[in-house]
Amino acid sequence: MAKQTETPKPPKVKRINRSAAANQVVAAIKGKTTLSRLAEQADALFVASGGKPKLRAAAWYVRQALETAEALGAVRLVRPTDLFVERVEG
Repeated sequence: MAKQTETPKPPKVKRINRSAAANQVVAAIKGKTTLSRLAEQADALFVASGGKPKLRAAAWYVRQALETAEALGAVRLVRPTDLFVERVEG
Protein backbone atom coordinates (compact mmCIF):
# COMPACT_ATOMS: atom_id res chain seq x y z
CA MET A 1 0.00 0.00 0.00
CA ALA A 2 1.32 3.41 -0.94
CA LYS A 3 1.42 5.94 1.84
CA GLN A 4 -0.46 9.12 0.98
CA THR A 5 1.31 12.34 1.76
CA GLU A 6 -0.80 14.88 3.53
CA THR A 7 -0.56 18.46 2.47
CA PRO A 8 0.11 20.74 5.42
CA LYS A 9 -2.84 22.84 6.49
CA PRO A 10 -2.38 26.60 6.36
CA PRO A 11 -2.01 28.20 9.79
CA LYS A 12 -5.26 29.37 11.30
CA VAL A 13 -5.72 33.11 11.31
CA LYS A 14 -7.20 34.54 14.48
CA ARG A 15 -10.47 36.10 13.38
CA ILE A 16 -11.50 39.33 15.04
CA ASN A 17 -14.56 41.45 14.43
CA ARG A 18 -14.56 45.16 13.58
CA SER A 19 -15.41 46.16 17.14
CA ALA A 20 -12.45 44.26 18.58
CA ALA A 21 -10.14 45.72 15.92
CA ALA A 22 -11.31 49.25 16.78
CA ASN A 23 -10.83 48.62 20.51
CA GLN A 24 -7.28 47.31 19.94
CA VAL A 25 -6.33 50.34 17.87
CA VAL A 26 -7.80 52.80 20.40
CA ALA A 27 -6.07 51.03 23.29
CA ALA A 28 -2.73 51.35 21.49
CA ILE A 29 -2.92 55.13 20.95
CA LYS A 30 0.27 56.93 21.84
CA GLY A 31 0.36 60.71 21.47
CA LYS A 32 -1.83 62.53 18.96
CA THR A 33 -3.59 60.99 15.96
CA THR A 34 -6.76 61.34 13.92
CA LEU A 35 -9.90 59.33 13.40
CA SER A 36 -8.87 58.70 9.78
CA ARG A 37 -5.54 57.15 10.75
CA LEU A 38 -7.13 55.02 13.45
CA ALA A 39 -9.83 53.83 11.04
CA GLU A 40 -7.16 52.84 8.49
CA GLN A 41 -5.28 50.87 11.17
CA ALA A 42 -8.44 49.14 12.40
CA ASP A 43 -9.49 48.27 8.85
CA ALA A 44 -6.02 46.86 8.10
CA LEU A 45 -6.19 44.76 11.28
CA PHE A 46 -9.63 43.44 10.32
CA VAL A 47 -8.49 42.63 6.76
CA ALA A 48 -5.38 40.85 8.10
CA SER A 49 -7.67 38.58 10.10
CA GLY A 50 -9.55 37.56 6.97
CA GLY A 51 -12.22 40.24 6.63
CA LYS A 52 -13.10 42.45 3.70
CA PRO A 53 -11.96 46.09 3.64
CA LYS A 54 -14.62 48.69 4.43
CA LEU A 55 -13.15 51.95 5.70
CA ARG A 56 -16.49 53.60 6.54
CA ALA A 57 -17.46 50.72 8.82
CA ALA A 58 -14.05 50.80 10.48
CA ALA A 59 -14.39 54.55 11.10
CA TRP A 60 -17.81 54.05 12.69
CA TYR A 61 -16.52 51.39 15.10
CA VAL A 62 -13.42 53.43 15.94
CA ARG A 63 -15.58 56.48 16.66
CA GLN A 64 -17.73 54.43 19.04
CA ALA A 65 -14.62 53.15 20.84
CA LEU A 66 -13.20 56.70 21.03
CA GLU A 67 -16.39 58.12 22.49
CA THR A 68 -16.37 55.41 25.16
CA ALA A 69 -12.69 56.07 25.91
CA GLU A 70 -13.42 59.81 26.15
CA ALA A 71 -16.28 59.18 28.59
CA LEU A 72 -13.86 57.13 30.72
CA GLY A 73 -11.27 59.91 30.58
CA ALA A 74 -8.67 57.92 28.66
CA VAL A 75 -8.52 60.16 25.57
CA ARG A 76 -9.48 63.70 24.64
CA LEU A 77 -11.28 64.35 21.35
CA VAL A 78 -10.89 67.64 19.46
CA ARG A 79 -13.44 68.26 16.73
CA PRO A 80 -12.46 70.91 14.16
CA THR A 81 -12.59 69.22 10.72
CA ASP A 82 -11.19 65.75 11.25
CA LEU A 83 -11.46 64.20 14.69
CA PHE A 84 -8.10 64.62 16.46
CA VAL A 85 -7.32 62.31 19.35
CA GLU A 86 -4.74 62.49 22.09
CA ARG A 87 -4.01 60.17 24.97
CA VAL A 88 -4.72 61.66 28.42
CA GLU A 89 -1.80 61.38 30.80
CA GLY A 90 -2.52 60.22 34.29
